[in-house]
Amino acid sequence: MPSRTHIAQPTVCFGYRTALQILRAARPGELVPTKGGAPKLPDHAPKGELARRALRRLEEGHPGLRFEEPVHILVGTSNCRAGRACHPHVRKGALPASALLRLEKGVLVCSPELALVQEARRLRSEAALLELAWELCGTYRTRRTGMPSAYDVEPLTSVRALRRFVTRNPSLGGARKVARILRYLADGSASARETKLALVMGLPLAKGGYGLGIPRMNFEVEATSRARAIAGRRSFRCDLCWPEARLDVEYQSRENHEGELSRIRDSRRANALATMGWTVVGVTNDELDSLAATDAIAEAIRLRLGKRSRTSVPDHHARKLRLRRGLGLPVGYA
Repeated sequence: MPSRTHIAQPTVCFGYRTALQILRAARPGELVPTKGGAPKLPDHAPKGELARRALRRLEEGHPGLRFEEPVHILVGTSNCRAGRACHPHVRKGALPASALLRLEKGVLVCSPELALVQEARRLRSEAALLELAWELCGTYRTRRTGMPSAYDVEPLTSVRALRRFVTRNPSLGGARKVARILRYLADGSASARETKLALVMGLPLAKGGYGLGIPRMNFEVEATSRARAIAGRRSFRCDLCWPEARLDVEYQSRENHEGELSRIRDSRRANALATMGWTVVGVTNDELDSLAATDAIAEAIRLRLGKRSRTSVPDHHARKLRLRRGLGLPVGYA
Protein backbone atom coordinates (compact mmCIF):
# COMPACT_ATOMS: atom_id res chain seq x y z
CA MET A 1 0.00 0.00 0.00
CA PRO A 2 1.50 3.39 -0.95
CA SER A 3 2.29 5.65 1.97
CA ARG A 4 0.40 8.89 2.41
CA THR A 5 2.20 12.07 1.49
CA HIS A 6 3.07 13.94 4.67
CA ILE A 7 1.66 17.46 4.68
CA ALA A 8 3.60 19.74 7.00
CA GLN A 9 1.56 21.73 9.47
CA PRO A 10 1.73 25.47 8.65
CA THR A 11 2.97 28.04 11.16
CA VAL A 12 0.07 30.40 10.51
CA CYS A 13 -3.07 30.50 8.34
CA PHE A 14 -4.58 33.94 7.65
CA GLY A 15 -8.31 34.29 7.09
CA TYR A 16 -11.24 36.72 7.12
CA ARG A 17 -10.44 40.39 6.47
CA THR A 18 -6.69 39.79 6.89
CA ALA A 19 -6.77 37.26 4.03
CA LEU A 20 -8.47 39.83 1.82
CA GLN A 21 -5.82 42.39 2.74
CA ILE A 22 -3.03 39.98 1.76
CA LEU A 23 -4.82 38.97 -1.45
CA ARG A 24 -5.07 42.62 -2.48
CA ALA A 25 -1.43 43.34 -1.63
CA ALA A 26 0.09 40.22 -3.18
CA ARG A 27 2.02 40.46 -6.42
CA PRO A 28 0.92 38.33 -9.42
CA GLY A 29 2.00 34.73 -8.91
CA GLU A 30 2.97 35.29 -5.28
CA LEU A 31 0.13 33.17 -3.90
CA VAL A 32 0.03 29.57 -5.15
CA PRO A 33 -2.48 26.77 -4.48
CA THR A 34 -1.56 24.22 -1.83
CA LYS A 35 -0.58 20.78 -3.06
CA GLY A 36 -1.03 17.32 -1.61
CA GLY A 37 -4.40 17.85 0.07
CA ALA A 38 -5.58 20.13 2.85
CA PRO A 39 -2.91 20.80 5.49
CA LYS A 40 -3.75 20.61 9.16
CA LEU A 41 -4.35 24.02 10.71
CA PRO A 42 -1.94 25.28 13.40
CA ASP A 43 -2.78 24.33 16.98
CA HIS A 44 -1.79 27.71 18.35
CA ALA A 45 -1.52 31.33 17.32
CA PRO A 46 1.82 33.16 17.50
CA LYS A 47 1.86 35.21 20.70
CA GLY A 48 3.18 38.55 21.89
CA GLU A 49 6.41 39.87 20.41
CA LEU A 50 6.91 36.65 18.49
CA ALA A 51 3.71 37.33 16.56
CA ARG A 52 4.64 40.94 15.85
CA ARG A 53 8.11 39.97 14.66
CA ALA A 54 6.57 37.40 12.33
CA LEU A 55 4.15 39.98 10.93
CA ARG A 56 6.91 42.56 10.41
CA ARG A 57 9.02 39.95 8.64
CA LEU A 58 6.17 39.20 6.27
CA GLU A 59 5.68 42.91 5.60
CA GLU A 60 9.36 43.33 4.77
CA GLY A 61 9.27 40.41 2.37
CA HIS A 62 6.08 41.56 0.63
CA PRO A 63 6.14 45.29 -0.27
CA GLY A 64 2.74 46.96 -0.04
CA LEU A 65 1.57 44.74 2.80
CA ARG A 66 0.85 46.49 6.12
CA PHE A 67 -1.10 44.37 8.56
CA GLU A 68 -4.03 45.77 10.50
CA GLU A 69 -4.00 44.38 14.03
CA PRO A 70 -5.35 42.18 15.33
CA VAL A 71 -4.81 39.91 12.35
CA HIS A 72 -7.35 37.13 11.79
CA ILE A 73 -5.93 33.62 11.75
CA LEU A 74 -7.34 30.09 11.67
CA VAL A 75 -6.41 27.53 14.33
CA GLY A 76 -7.38 23.90 14.76
CA THR A 77 -8.01 23.79 18.53
CA SER A 78 -10.27 25.76 20.83
CA ASN A 79 -7.71 26.05 23.66
CA CYS A 80 -5.92 28.87 21.86
CA ARG A 81 -5.85 32.19 23.71
CA ALA A 82 -6.25 35.43 21.80
CA GLY A 83 -3.47 37.97 21.97
CA ARG A 84 -3.38 41.62 21.04
CA ALA A 85 -1.68 40.93 17.71
CA CYS A 86 -3.82 37.97 16.62
CA HIS A 87 -7.50 37.09 16.67
CA PRO A 88 -7.79 33.29 16.33
CA HIS A 89 -10.85 31.62 14.77
CA VAL A 90 -11.29 27.94 15.54
CA ARG A 91 -11.87 25.60 12.62
CA LYS A 92 -11.91 21.97 13.77
CA GLY A 93 -13.01 20.35 10.51
CA ALA A 94 -10.81 20.07 7.45
CA LEU A 95 -10.91 22.85 4.89
CA PRO A 96 -10.93 22.08 1.17
CA ALA A 97 -7.37 22.25 -0.16
CA SER A 98 -8.50 24.49 -3.02
CA ALA A 99 -9.60 27.10 -0.47
CA LEU A 100 -6.05 27.67 0.82
CA LEU A 101 -3.16 29.45 -0.89
CA ARG A 102 0.50 29.40 0.08
CA LEU A 103 2.24 32.74 0.57
CA GLU A 104 5.55 31.25 1.63
CA LYS A 105 6.79 28.23 3.56
CA GLY A 106 4.58 27.70 6.60
CA VAL A 107 2.26 30.62 5.74
CA LEU A 108 -1.21 29.98 4.27
CA VAL A 109 -3.90 32.42 3.17
CA CYS A 110 -7.58 31.67 2.65
CA SER A 111 -8.87 32.07 -0.90
CA PRO A 112 -11.08 35.10 -1.68
CA GLU A 113 -14.13 32.83 -1.87
CA LEU A 114 -13.47 31.34 1.57
CA ALA A 115 -12.61 34.75 3.06
CA LEU A 116 -15.93 36.16 1.83
CA VAL A 117 -17.81 33.22 3.35
CA GLN A 118 -15.96 33.84 6.63
CA GLU A 119 -16.79 37.56 6.57
CA ALA A 120 -20.43 36.70 5.86
CA ARG A 121 -20.64 35.17 9.34
CA ARG A 122 -19.46 38.41 10.90
CA LEU A 123 -21.38 40.97 8.84
CA ARG A 124 -24.86 41.56 10.19
CA SER A 125 -26.00 43.82 7.35
CA GLU A 126 -26.89 42.25 4.01
CA ALA A 127 -26.04 45.57 2.34
CA ALA A 128 -22.51 45.39 3.75
CA LEU A 129 -22.12 41.80 2.53
CA LEU A 130 -23.39 42.75 -0.92
CA GLU A 131 -20.95 45.66 -1.16
CA LEU A 132 -18.03 43.48 -0.12
CA ALA A 133 -18.95 40.74 -2.61
CA TRP A 134 -19.36 43.30 -5.43
CA GLU A 135 -15.96 44.76 -4.59
CA LEU A 136 -14.26 41.36 -4.73
CA CYS A 137 -15.82 40.78 -8.16
CA GLY A 138 -15.05 44.34 -9.30
CA THR A 139 -12.05 46.32 -10.53
CA TYR A 140 -11.70 48.63 -7.54
CA ARG A 141 -10.76 48.29 -3.90
CA THR A 142 -11.70 50.16 -0.71
CA ARG A 143 -10.88 50.07 2.97
CA ARG A 144 -13.35 47.17 3.27
CA THR A 145 -10.45 44.89 2.34
CA GLY A 146 -7.95 46.69 4.57
CA MET A 147 -6.14 48.49 1.74
CA PRO A 148 -6.12 52.09 0.47
CA SER A 149 -8.71 52.85 -2.22
CA ALA A 150 -7.65 52.18 -5.80
CA TYR A 151 -9.17 51.69 -9.26
CA ASP A 152 -8.33 49.50 -12.27
CA VAL A 153 -7.26 46.55 -10.12
CA GLU A 154 -7.73 42.89 -10.92
CA PRO A 155 -10.90 41.27 -9.49
CA LEU A 156 -10.20 38.83 -6.67
CA THR A 157 -12.99 36.49 -7.71
CA SER A 158 -16.12 36.24 -9.86
CA VAL A 159 -19.80 35.45 -9.39
CA ARG A 160 -19.22 32.11 -11.12
CA ALA A 161 -16.34 31.20 -8.78
CA LEU A 162 -18.38 32.17 -5.71
CA ARG A 163 -21.33 30.08 -6.89
CA ARG A 164 -19.08 27.08 -7.49
CA PHE A 165 -17.44 27.45 -4.07
CA VAL A 166 -20.64 27.68 -1.99
CA THR A 167 -22.25 24.88 -4.02
CA ARG A 168 -19.32 22.58 -3.22
CA ASN A 169 -18.99 23.69 0.41
CA PRO A 170 -22.54 24.26 1.73
CA SER A 171 -21.65 23.26 5.29
CA LEU A 172 -19.17 26.10 5.80
CA GLY A 173 -20.45 28.79 8.13
CA GLY A 174 -21.53 31.77 6.02
CA ALA A 175 -21.91 29.76 2.79
CA ARG A 176 -25.71 29.95 2.92
CA LYS A 177 -25.63 33.72 3.38
CA VAL A 178 -23.41 34.09 0.33
CA ALA A 179 -25.60 31.68 -1.66
CA ARG A 180 -28.65 33.84 -0.92
CA ILE A 181 -27.09 36.99 -2.41
CA LEU A 182 -25.61 35.42 -5.57
CA ARG A 183 -28.60 36.46 -7.69
CA TYR A 184 -27.89 40.08 -6.75
CA LEU A 185 -24.19 40.07 -7.72
CA ALA A 186 -22.48 41.16 -10.93
CA ASP A 187 -18.92 41.12 -12.18
CA GLY A 188 -17.01 44.18 -13.33
CA SER A 189 -18.16 47.15 -11.25
CA ALA A 190 -15.52 49.88 -11.53
CA SER A 191 -16.19 51.83 -8.33
CA ALA A 192 -18.00 51.71 -5.01
CA ARG A 193 -20.47 54.36 -6.19
CA GLU A 194 -21.31 52.35 -9.32
CA THR A 195 -22.01 49.42 -7.01
CA LYS A 196 -24.32 51.49 -4.80
CA LEU A 197 -26.22 52.78 -7.85
CA ALA A 198 -26.59 49.27 -9.29
CA LEU A 199 -27.90 47.89 -6.00
CA VAL A 200 -30.35 50.74 -5.47
CA MET A 201 -31.75 50.34 -8.99
CA GLY A 202 -31.52 46.57 -9.31
CA LEU A 203 -32.51 45.04 -5.98
CA PRO A 204 -36.14 43.91 -5.67
CA LEU A 205 -38.76 46.06 -3.97
CA ALA A 206 -38.79 43.77 -0.93
CA LYS A 207 -35.14 44.62 -0.31
CA GLY A 208 -35.63 48.36 -0.77
CA GLY A 209 -34.50 48.60 -4.39
CA TYR A 210 -36.50 49.77 -7.39
CA GLY A 211 -36.90 46.25 -8.76
CA LEU A 212 -35.32 47.00 -12.16
CA GLY A 213 -33.08 43.93 -12.20
CA ILE A 214 -29.33 43.76 -11.62
CA PRO A 215 -27.63 45.35 -14.64
CA ARG A 216 -24.56 44.18 -16.52
CA MET A 217 -21.57 46.18 -15.34
CA ASN A 218 -19.14 47.88 -17.75
CA PHE A 219 -20.68 45.96 -20.61
CA GLU A 220 -18.92 46.41 -23.96
CA VAL A 221 -21.04 47.38 -26.97
CA GLU A 222 -19.51 47.19 -30.43
CA ALA A 223 -19.92 50.40 -32.45
CA THR A 224 -21.51 50.51 -35.88
CA SER A 225 -19.76 52.33 -38.72
CA ARG A 226 -21.98 55.41 -38.20
CA ALA A 227 -21.24 55.40 -34.47
CA ARG A 228 -17.49 55.08 -35.14
CA ALA A 229 -17.68 58.07 -37.47
CA ILE A 230 -19.19 60.19 -34.68
CA ALA A 231 -17.15 59.06 -31.69
CA GLY A 232 -14.02 57.69 -33.32
CA ARG A 233 -14.27 54.49 -31.26
CA ARG A 234 -14.77 50.83 -32.10
CA SER A 235 -16.74 50.06 -28.96
CA PHE A 236 -18.36 51.63 -25.92
CA ARG A 237 -18.21 50.49 -22.32
CA CYS A 238 -21.49 51.02 -20.46
CA ASP A 239 -21.33 51.50 -16.68
CA LEU A 240 -24.73 49.98 -15.87
CA CYS A 241 -26.25 48.24 -18.85
CA TRP A 242 -29.53 46.54 -19.70
CA PRO A 243 -28.53 45.23 -23.16
CA GLU A 244 -31.95 43.83 -24.04
CA ALA A 245 -33.44 47.33 -23.71
CA ARG A 246 -30.41 49.09 -25.21
CA LEU A 247 -30.13 51.17 -22.08
CA ASP A 248 -26.85 52.57 -20.75
CA VAL A 249 -26.81 54.28 -17.34
CA GLU A 250 -23.59 56.22 -16.83
CA TYR A 251 -22.39 57.08 -13.35
CA GLN A 252 -20.78 60.50 -13.80
CA SER A 253 -18.18 60.95 -11.09
CA ARG A 254 -16.75 64.43 -10.63
CA GLU A 255 -13.16 63.42 -11.38
CA ASN A 256 -14.00 61.72 -14.69
CA HIS A 257 -16.64 64.09 -16.06
CA GLU A 258 -15.25 67.60 -15.60
CA GLY A 259 -13.86 69.95 -18.20
CA GLU A 260 -14.77 70.90 -21.76
CA LEU A 261 -12.97 67.94 -23.36
CA SER A 262 -14.85 65.53 -21.13
CA ARG A 263 -18.20 67.10 -22.01
CA ILE A 264 -17.41 66.88 -25.74
CA ARG A 265 -16.38 63.24 -25.40
CA ASP A 266 -19.55 62.37 -23.45
CA SER A 267 -21.74 64.17 -26.03
CA ARG A 268 -20.16 62.35 -28.96
CA ARG A 269 -20.49 59.05 -27.14
CA ALA A 270 -24.20 59.62 -26.38
CA ASN A 271 -24.90 60.71 -29.97
CA ALA A 272 -23.05 57.68 -31.33
CA LEU A 273 -25.04 55.30 -29.14
CA ALA A 274 -28.26 57.11 -30.14
CA THR A 275 -27.61 56.24 -33.79
CA MET A 276 -27.56 52.61 -32.67
CA GLY A 277 -30.93 52.93 -30.92
CA TRP A 278 -29.47 53.18 -27.44
CA THR A 279 -30.64 55.47 -24.64
CA VAL A 280 -28.01 56.98 -22.33
CA VAL A 281 -28.99 58.16 -18.86
CA GLY A 282 -26.42 60.03 -16.77
CA VAL A 283 -26.45 59.93 -12.97
CA THR A 284 -24.30 62.37 -11.01
CA ASN A 285 -23.00 62.16 -7.45
CA ASP A 286 -25.55 64.72 -6.31
CA GLU A 287 -28.42 62.85 -7.98
CA LEU A 288 -27.49 59.55 -6.35
CA ASP A 289 -27.32 61.37 -3.00
CA SER A 290 -30.82 62.82 -3.51
CA LEU A 291 -33.77 60.53 -2.86
CA ALA A 292 -36.08 62.62 -5.07
CA ALA A 293 -33.64 62.61 -7.99
CA THR A 294 -33.03 58.88 -7.62
CA ASP A 295 -36.79 58.26 -7.62
CA ALA A 296 -37.19 60.25 -10.85
CA ILE A 297 -34.27 58.50 -12.59
CA ALA A 298 -35.55 55.08 -11.52
CA GLU A 299 -38.96 55.90 -13.01
CA ALA A 300 -37.33 56.91 -16.31
CA ILE A 301 -35.37 53.65 -16.38
CA ARG A 302 -38.49 51.65 -15.54
CA LEU A 303 -40.35 53.18 -18.49
CA ARG A 304 -37.44 52.46 -20.84
CA LEU A 305 -37.32 48.85 -19.65
CA GLY A 306 -41.07 48.52 -20.12
CA LYS A 307 -41.58 47.35 -16.56
CA ARG A 308 -44.92 47.89 -14.87
CA SER A 309 -45.07 49.96 -11.70
CA ARG A 310 -45.64 47.54 -8.84
CA THR A 311 -46.91 48.46 -5.38
CA SER A 312 -46.99 44.97 -3.88
CA VAL A 313 -44.73 46.05 -1.01
CA PRO A 314 -46.76 48.48 1.12
CA ASP A 315 -43.81 49.62 3.23
CA HIS A 316 -41.48 50.03 0.27
CA HIS A 317 -40.57 53.59 1.24
CA ALA A 318 -39.31 52.46 4.65
CA ARG A 319 -37.38 49.59 3.05
CA LYS A 320 -35.91 52.03 0.53
CA LEU A 321 -34.65 54.28 3.31
CA ARG A 322 -33.22 51.28 5.16
CA LEU A 323 -31.30 50.17 2.06
CA ARG A 324 -29.91 53.64 1.46
CA ARG A 325 -28.74 53.88 5.05
CA GLY A 326 -27.16 50.45 4.76
CA LEU A 327 -25.26 51.61 1.66
CA GLY A 328 -24.18 54.85 3.31
CA LEU A 329 -26.36 57.04 1.05
CA PRO A 330 -28.28 60.10 2.30
CA VAL A 331 -32.02 59.68 2.80
CA GLY A 332 -33.08 63.32 2.33
CA TYR A 333 -34.90 64.78 -0.66
CA ALA A 334 -32.44 67.67 -1.20
